Parts: sequence; structure tokens; C-alpha cells
Amino acid sequence: MGRRAKIGTALKGLMNARGHHTWSLEELHSELGSVGVRADFSSVFRAMAKLEVDGHVRRVELDDARTHFEVTTEHHDHLRCATCGEVAAVPCGPMASAIEQLEILTGFDIADHRLVLTGTCLKCQQPAPQSEQRSGATAAGGSLVGGIA
Repeated sequence: MGRRAKIGTALKGLMNARGHHTWSLEELHSELGSVGVRADFSSVFRAMAKLEVDGHVRRVELDDARTHFEVTTEHHDHLRCATCGEVAAVPCGPMASAIEQLEILTGFDIADHRLVLTGTCLKCQQPAPQSEQRSGATAAGGSLVGGIA
């Protein structure tokens, strides 16, 4: 087994074993290192491109300027927390009737869609403990709103 195949196999294993739904290239690179697989960033990028071509993973654009991947499963849409970045898969059943209506209205034969809904997850909706509120820390890594210290 070649080095690239070893990296691809390790990446598939990580994506299937961990509780993550979507993975950025940076997260995948970091996680490979944590399980003892040495790979530079470009090797991770090439391995993910190969996994995508082979149909094992799908590229997901989440409107956060990063490329994400997920294990290929049945089609679904995504919810993304604008505060912490958590991503959840949601079935696209409710979209089916809207897509049918769009086809009727436009005459298009719609073959695919990608929908990302952005909001605030339950964890980020909870008020911060009093000690964090006084210090100005936030769920997004402790920086103050607007970057003012």
C-alpha cells in the first residue's frame, strides 16, 4: 500500500469513527497527527480530492470560507451555528415539495441542491456564566466583540 493510500485509508477511518459530521482540511490534518499518521497539508488535500473523486466523501460549502468534507451518504442539508461553527445534518424532506414547485414555476429539471441554514445552536444560546460575562469572554474563543480588548 502506497503512502497516499495509507493517508486516504486513515482519513476515511477518522471520518467514520469520530463524532464529527463535517471536517475541514485543517481538522483532518490535525487529527491525522493525533493518531500517529504523519502527513503534510498538501498530502491531506490530495488524499481528500482522491476520496471525493472515488465517491467516498462529498465536499460541503458552509459559507465560512473553508472547505469541508463529509462521508458520502444520502442527500441532506445542513445547519451551521454562526457562533461556534457546529454543523448538523438535516433531512431535506421538507424541501422536496418546494423543489417540485420550483420545477413547475421555472421549467427547470432540478438535479441537485445545497442548502446551509445559519443560526445559533442550543449551547451558544445559553447565557455565559457570570464570571465569563464580566471578563468579556465569548464562546468564539474568548475574544471581545469587534476585537476590541
